[in-house]
Amino acid sequence: MTRNQFLDRVRDRLLIADGAMGTQLHAEGIPWDSAFEDMNRLAPDRVREIHRQYVSVGAELLETNTFQANRLSLAQKGLDAHIEDINAAGVRLAREAAGRDVLVAGAMGPITAKAAEDELTPDQMAEIFGEQATILAGAGVDLFVLETFTGLDMLTAALMAVRKIAPDLPVVCEMAFSEFDRTGRSEGEAAVRALRHLAAHGADAVGGNCGSGPTGLIPYVRRMAGMSDMPISALPNASYPQYVDGRYVFLSTPDYIADRAAELVDAGANIIGGCCGTGPDHIRLIAERLRGRAPARRVVVRRPTPPEEAYERIERRPRGFMDDVIDRTMILVEIDPPKGLDYAGVLEAAQALKTAGIDALTSADNSLASIRMSTFVMSHLVQSEIDLPVIVHCACRDRNLIGQQSELLGAAALGLKYMLAITGDPASMANIGASSVFDTNSIGLIKLISTLNSGENLAGASIQRPTDFVIGCALDPSGQRIDGQLKRLGRKIEAGAQYVLTQPLYDADRIRELYERVRVEFPDTPVFCGIMPLASRRNAEFLHNEVPGIRIPDGILDRMRTVDEGRSREEGISVAAELIEVALDAGAPGIYLVPPFNKYEYALKLVPIIHQWDREHRGVAKSG
Repeated sequence: MTRNQFLDRVRDRLLIADGAMGTQLHAEGIPWDSAFEDMNRLAPDRVREIHRQYVSVGAELLETNTFQANRLSLAQKGLDAHIEDINAAGVRLAREAAGRDVLVAGAMGPITAKAAEDELTPDQMAEIFGEQATILAGAGVDLFVLETFTGLDMLTAALMAVRKIAPDLPVVCEMAFSEFDRTGRSEGEAAVRALRHLAAHGADAVGGNCGSGPTGLIPYVRRMAGMSDMPISALPNASYPQYVDGRYVFLSTPDYIADRAAELVDAGANIIGGCCGTGPDHIRLIAERLRGRAPARRVVVRRPTPPEEAYERIERRPRGFMDDVIDRTMILVEIDPPKGLDYAGVLEAAQALKTAGIDALTSADNSLASIRMSTFVMSHLVQSEIDLPVIVHCACRDRNLIGQQSELLGAAALGLKYMLAITGDPASMANIGASSVFDTNSIGLIKLISTLNSGENLAGASIQRPTDFVIGCALDPSGQRIDGQLKRLGRKIEAGAQYVLTQPLYDADRIRELYERVRVEFPDTPVFCGIMPLASRRNAEFLHNEVPGIRIPDGILDRMRTVDEGRSREEGISVAAELIEVALDAGAPGIYLVPPFNKYEYALKLVPIIHQWDREHRGVAKSG
């Protein structure tokens, strides 16, 4: 297929691509630390059969199982001597499954050697990619798909290498977009920058693959579609991966993925398929709903740039609140730091919530690996300017043990008292090439903070005076079995945890079960019940399908699906109010409110309900 033939094809009607290969092989028992590409040699029948399954359900494009089959990436597994066999076999197996009517794309991913993009010159990268491209082109691919790149420099090197080796073959370039690119630009600017750059270097189509899930890819596709008539590809992950019973799983259903695939097409995608976690069932539904459909008409979208503002700081010391937990119901509200320098909205929310009578704010630490202002800095600003205590989430992902202790000592000096020790989501969710540190996990972090409270650091050296942190931990009791989570909670409490915040819960029976258990097993440790109001049907389905640790019962999903769209917010608040009452009746000492999209107005609707419960059951309620 020539480049012009390819362009005519994808501009005329949608091209349905296949789904994942690696996660399908893993589902058949191939360990994650294996070289999936070497299954072309070691288990060719398995690879061929997965390709055939995709063809049988409607895939019109197959990607070869050669994603990490460049010499440097293979060398990390000791397989660089087999580079030609692995790549040639990858093309042969896909071609045998494809038959005459399905396109075979040579899949090429980034060089995964540590710090490759920083240490290799463009010429060295081009040489590595050129070797793989030569083998794939010689084996007879119809086109190339360069996928899951997180940096434009390496992707450009790959693109130019392919263009040199196969100037007449189409090339699709896909980035694993994150919420912000390396320069801190917004998603729209990142998409436009990538499109313009790759088009200038000879790409025939651009787009996104992998990433957090389909919802996160939609704004990138929409923005690119608003800037060019170049074909756009969209092959998202099924969701964030979750580690269950020794395996990583993706919980989004085929129906959900097919719905979001239709939205990606509406946003401007010409090529649609799936990446990690998607399988034949997902592609079957996508093909059934979208086959033969023409791509959407392109509409230009413009976004204003927000102004920058400066703020004064006033130093104050925080007040305490945890000692009152026995006497009245505590109300905690999560408001995340901003995604840039404009923190006026956080201060506005903190002041309104303080006036309403909450006890403390909580501030997440780059949750879901999104890039935000330092939670330590933001918490200090809230405490100093609003005089409202803040529970600071402290993750293990971003700081090694040296940086973690340094950050905590600084927090103590600023008067930050309440810490929530969490492991943190892996940095790979951000898709910007960041590395997770994880020198320890949440239990180790709790021990670290306890050590600082004793007046020493982990090296045994004095820190002049003990810190006085109140240490919290997280609990996710939403899985099928609660026993394992409670056993781990016991270890956290033994390590020094003094209070607990749960993940948002939507199952009334599980809430009751949780408080029956903690009342017996951890009677002296307050466990605050997480409640996140649902904003809409779409929000409910996103949380249920794509966010780790959140499962929403069918009954509540049905309520959000059937309610009139104009009443979605009220229905979500009603659901939250019902769950709050369940939790408080079950014995929860407080409620941890997580407003959707940082919209504190949701919390303002629920705070009076908690105060009313306190008046009726304890005879007390806090006023602002």
